[in-house]
Amino acid sequence: MVIFLKILKYAMPRIPRVVALNYPHHVTIRGNNRENVFLYDDDCNYYLKLLKKYSTKYNCLVWAYCLMTNHVHMLLIPKGESSLAKCLQGISLCYTQYFNLKYKRTGRLWESRYYSCIVDKENYLWEVVKYIERNPVRANIVNSIEEYHWSSARSHLFGWPDEILIGDDWLAERDRVRYGQFLKDSKKDREEIIRKSTRSGKPLGTANFISTIEKLLDRNLQSKRQGRPSVGKR
Repeated sequence: MVIFLKILKYAMPRIPRVVALNYPHHVTIRGNNRENVFLYDDDCNYYLKLLKKYSTKYNCLVWAYCLMTNHVHMLLIPKGESSLAKCLQGISLCYTQYFNLKYKRTGRLWESRYYSCIVDKENYLWEVVKYIERNPVRANIVNSIEEYHWSSARSHLFGWPDEILIGDDWLAERDRVRYGQFLKDSKKDREEIIRKSTRSGKPLGTANFISTIEKLLDRNLQSKRQGRPSVGKR
């Protein structure tokens, strides 16, 4: 499989954003100042309509999602060089217009940038989907994952139709029971690894996986340790 990669530079990332075509990306978008962006069910419904619209328009597959009160988690697979950026930009702009008009407010709704990382499908896919779909349980909103309406969990657990999940063929029917058991096991160390990779932008996977991505890009994708500049460079 031929893999195309593109680096997009933003003002404040630890490393330049890395987008890999045909690879899963864990994406997190937060409300500005961590303020709530979903106040009622209608808000969640409208956001999901936008996710369906723009993921289809820009050829960006959706494998998992979860809407929380002040942020969103998604697992997206871009199929074009600008699929990921255009999909997220379209959703954010349209939802901001909707939200500001509905609640008679002005100004920024989302943080200035979204966080993302490439995911090692062979070794971390189930872990990342679990991380996404367990959010409501971790936040003590519900006692069990299947109680929550605004995530992809019910589709993955029970095979319920979900028009938002495009190309979502990573979970075979015979694996649903095993995945349900897997969801019940929360590993704090794995959650922290996923969280750190998403915030830093470093690919999430084994050392060999990260090395493969680095060789394809001919660059170092490890987060650089911050510290005081050496003498003569201050």
